[in-house]
Amino acid sequence: MSTPAPGKLQAERRTGWPSLDEILQGSHELPRWIGWRLRALVTTILMGCALLFLVAHWLSTQPRLPFNLRATPEGLIKIQGADYPPLVHLEGRILDGLRLDHPVDTGVQTLYAPLDLLMLQRSARWIIDPELRNRYVLLHQGMNDLMAQAGTGSITVNVDLLHAPDEPVLISPTGWSGLSPLFWLLGLLALAVFGVGAVVLLAGPHWRNMAFAALAMSQAGQLLFIAIENNLDVFAPMWFVHLDAQLRLVFDLVGTAALVQIAVLHPQRMAGWGWYAAMGWLSALGLWLGTNQLDSTFNWWVVQTGCIGLSIATASLMTASFHIAPHPFTLVMRRLVIVALLTWGLLSLAIWRGGVRADMQLNITNFGVMTWQVFAAMAVLLSPYLSRSRPILQEFSLLAASSTIAASLDLLFVAVFSLGQFTSMTLSLFFSFGLYLIIRRWVMTRLPGRDSLTMERLFQRLYRIAREVERQPDTLDASLMRLMRELFDPLEVTLVPGEIAYTALRGNGSVLIVPIPLVGGRLSAVRHVLVLKHSHKGQRLFTSEDARLAERVMEQLYRALSFDQAVEQGRSEERLRIAQDLHDDIGARLLTLMYQAPNPEIEEYIRHTIQDLKTLTRGLAAQSHLLSEAAGEWKRDLSQRLAAARCELDWHMFQDADITLTMVQWSALTRIMRELVSNAISHAKAKKVQVKLRLENDRLTLSVEDDGMGREPATWSHGLGLGGVRKRVKQLGGSVRWLEVDPKGIRCEVVIDYFSGSAGSTGTGASTHQSATHPGPDSQFSH
Repeated sequence: MSTPAPGKLQAERRTGWPSLDEILQGSHELPRWIGWRLRALVTTILMGCALLFLVAHWLSTQPRLPFNLRATPEGLIKIQGADYPPLVHLEGRILDGLRLDHPVDTGVQTLYAPLDLLMLQRSARWIIDPELRNRYVLLHQGMNDLMAQAGTGSITVNVDLLHAPDEPVLISPTGWSGLSPLFWLLGLLALAVFGVGAVVLLAGPHWRNMAFAALAMSQAGQLLFIAIENNLDVFAPMWFVHLDAQLRLVFDLVGTAALVQIAVLHPQRMAGWGWYAAMGWLSALGLWLGTNQLDSTFNWWVVQTGCIGLSIATASLMTASFHIAPHPFTLVMRRLVIVALLTWGLLSLAIWRGGVRADMQLNITNFGVMTWQVFAAMAVLLSPYLSRSRPILQEFSLLAASSTIAASLDLLFVAVFSLGQFTSMTLSLFFSFGLYLIIRRWVMTRLPGRDSLTMERLFQRLYRIAREVERQPDTLDASLMRLMRELFDPLEVTLVPGEIAYTALRGNGSVLIVPIPLVGGRLSAVRHVLVLKHSHKGQRLFTSEDARLAERVMEQLYRALSFDQAVEQGRSEERLRIAQDLHDDIGARLLTLMYQAPNPEIEEYIRHTIQDLKTLTRGLAAQSHLLSEAAGEWKRDLSQRLAAARCELDWHMFQDADITLTMVQWSALTRIMRELVSNAISHAKAKKVQVKLRLENDRLTLSVEDDGMGREPATWSHGLGLGGVRKRVKQLGGSVRWLEVDPKGIRCEVVIDYFSGSAGSTGTGASTHQSATHPGPDSQFSH
């Protein structure tokens, strides 16, 4: 690395920027803000893992029957899947309850806990009938009383069989080996959803990410409770029965309220987003306060429809957000919300109609709810990645949605139409995967993705940067920083003074240093370099191929800028030559004709022609014009033209910034004004012309109004004159229209939005306002 000259060192001191060596110090380490958040994330994930293993340890100490229980269509409990060979003869028997002979001082006390199909329900949250919910609680209370008398450890109880003698069985703690694989699958999925919520929140602790974290935590809680319920069977403690019913309801309401807040904040904040979010949370709070006991069927349906209403509000807000600011991610999330909403409705209907068969009701409330919660959790888990080009994740999310629909349809077919299990599953798979194949291509083409910067787009971006730098040289640094972010997606991009010969890697590939080419016309002569740290948000190191790509990008940009400068220099020299020839040749001849004019009218005509020629040659010789200076020339030129035609000029001008016009802008506006004023003189026979020129917030408005005889501009045939006006306005990216003025006359309005961006100009912050009225002399001259 070469040593900068003293002048460059002085410039560095003036800027107050850190040096390149200071930037590279500690480049192997992650930025400080990444450091504390990473530690917080690791701590949070470790706490989640610890919680999962604590729950697993607690479950391993809970009692467990040595066989599995299955519901029959008649509403009875059948024994199946005995763990020990001596109990195989019990398979297929109907179980009525458990009996414990507990010794006391006066003899033996017999405790009996009846077993009902209702006890196989995983959660009271999904029991609609309040009488059944009360019976569910009483059954568990009886089982808890029996186990409390039996004590801890392994105990022997008698199973009460229907039409068969009682049999003694040993009930022992579950143990770690007794935990079902489903517990670990659901527990790990809950931990993953919890981790994604923590990552999103720590990546940016603002309102949108807080809502997503709340949604993720609620779904993780649902999965964890389902995992626990699948291992407790009929031995759920009473505190867990009550806690499960309450928290599962809270999780549902929190999730739907969080969706409302996300909808009004992503991808951008909607107007009044705070009110919408507050209404969502207040609605969820009101539902919980009014129905938290679920002590009636009406309250249960109020909760279900409340969740549906909040989901409909979410989809509607996403639709409104898309109309305000179209974004493909909004469409994808809206579709996921709609799928979840429809399956939630199907699930609720299936539970309602499934009461005609007790075993089907049990399957719907246990496995149907679990399937829906897994789908919802997968949608939460994958939603942060749907904005990136991850085809496997996108396909997985679509397949998960299809599987959820298939399970919901299967349960609904069996509950409503009393179809067999094989028939209902076949029909549901046919409909769901048929729907998947139909909409897959349509959905996948609309999934947002962070596409890599292709070579074609790269050349387009380089061309745009070259055009922008040609107009505003000081934008080079910011443009290149944006380009490097698109190319490498680094954690950090820093612009520092310094000078290196070639693109280089530092820190074993953790840092890429890119020199910025020094182009002519920049205000600062200090060389700069870009320091990029941690490619692809820290997921990989920079490679030599990355360095070569950055080097080629800079070479191509330098060539494009050099070529543009050479072309512009040639254009400038050619304009200067044409202007000189016009001044020396045509101007001299016109001056000779003026002195030889036979009468004063022709002499005055030639004099104005010479003045027009001077204006033209000055414009050709100059590469740019300040708007205030150009306006002075336009005003003088129009005053002379109208005065010669005995017409009055009313000139108004306002500008909030004195921008620099390019040759294209100056030439187009000059010819537009001349053509409009000439039409007012020659065709409209006007006596007064009002010109209003206004530049405000980078919006240029030009209005030329006369009091002549012109009417019905819609019927005009636009020849070379008006056609030329339209062409030049379009060249500047604006619009033009002609309107009738009462009581007589025509007004032409030209509007150009983003005027400085159409040709690149700089503002000085000046503000002027001019208004004048000029009567013209007694003359018949018009041009």
